[in-house]
Amino acid sequence: MNTKTGTWRARWGSWIGGSALLLGLLVVLLPGTGHRLDVWCWTVWAHYIHEHGLANVYELDLNNYNPLYHYVLWAYVKLAGSAAAIEHYRHYLKAATVVFDLAGAWLVVTYAPHWRRRPYLLLALLLNPGYLYNTLVWEQMDAIWTFFVLAAVTLALRGRLVLSGLLYVLALNTKLQAIVFLPPLLLLWLPVAARVPRRRLVEVVLVAALLQGLLLAPFVLGARHSPLPRILQINFDSAGYFPYITMMAYNVWVLLMQKAALQGTSDELIKLGLSYRHWGVLAFCGAAALALLPLLGLSWRRLRSRTSWQPADMPVVLLALALVPLVFCYFNTEMHERYWHSGVVLLAAYAVRTGRYAAYVAASLAYLLNMESVLGYAAKFDEPSMPAAYPVAVVFTLVIGYCFWQLYAAVRSAPGYFWPWRLAPAEVPGVMTR
Repeated sequence: MNTKTGTWRARWGSWIGGSALLLGLLVVLLPGTGHRLDVWCWTVWAHYIHEHGLANVYELDLNNYNPLYHYVLWAYVKLAGSAAAIEHYRHYLKAATVVFDLAGAWLVVTYAPHWRRRPYLLLALLLNPGYLYNTLVWEQMDAIWTFFVLAAVTLALRGRLVLSGLLYVLALNTKLQAIVFLPPLLLLWLPVAARVPRRRLVEVVLVAALLQGLLLAPFVLGARHSPLPRILQINFDSAGYFPYITMMAYNVWVLLMQKAALQGTSDELIKLGLSYRHWGVLAFCGAAALALLPLLGLSWRRLRSRTSWQPADMPVVLLALALVPLVFCYFNTEMHERYWHSGVVLLAAYAVRTGRYAAYVAASLAYLLNMESVLGYAAKFDEPSMPAAYPVAVVFTLVIGYCFWQLYAAVRSAPGYFWPWRLAPAEVPGVMTR
């Protein structure tokens, strides 16, 4: 092994260890923080698991989460050992999620083209309060499913179809929000799937189904009553669970409506023949289609030329992927402030890949202000308020506009690279070039 390479690998390992120690200290120093309702839910669910077992947790009417996080709660219950300990140490549940913050940050910095810079980028990401607030202060678990999605994307780009599919199954079993990444992941999987035997594709589907079955097995086999109807209801009825214009996400609806009308206003009200909810869905679908059009072109190009994903594809891929959750949260009604999280993480991956940090920094700041304005940890607000609503909505508008401009600037600057019907000679099967 090259001595210099070995030295840098040792330093890289020490950076990861130091980052883990830093996050551990932050967990210890912030033991009493968290959104009251969310922490109360974790505690109630944990108590129910302690008393009735993991399999019966879906008997609780207020349980509206998919299975995977209940495994985290079950492990916490086993470690706590008693009802008193479950209550006393409830804020340390964030320690489980912070593992995924660290793992997600490590995945993000692997996109940096210069590997010697990765340790420093890792530290910079972990010092960003906009990245860690969701876990350390709010005590939510969006970092878990976001990590699984980012890992699925990373493995798809490396041609690892089976592992990518399995990680996406884990993401869906954590939060249904991961469903918005299915179209871009299909575009990433398509060129990979075209180069493997059909038998291999059947194996992928079977392995994914087996994993899904294993995740559901403890609930199905051990429950007093079948939880499957309840789990299906949670997923199919997720739209309309909170039928309001916004659940404190400062998005386009903040700009379109008066602040006093946002909270508590039903999104089923009709405007120009459609409900607000349907207008939001239509706007999201249109914006997502525009975001994914360049990715569609690249996927078709790789499919035609039967080539794998290339390093030059990464900026377009990452920017298109970041835009999907951003426009999802920006246009749809019923959006919580936490739903920006995956978009901010993917913007971080785009930033370290390209060196363009403007969108990531602006989105991190807006996301932090949106979360803090609702939780009020620093200001010690007793109730949610909206002092930053309009400025945050404006910043997210500018971020999304800037990202679309960057995405299509890449297309305009290299039309022969993007348009799938204009393959370069080196990409045409059977054509040899120097």
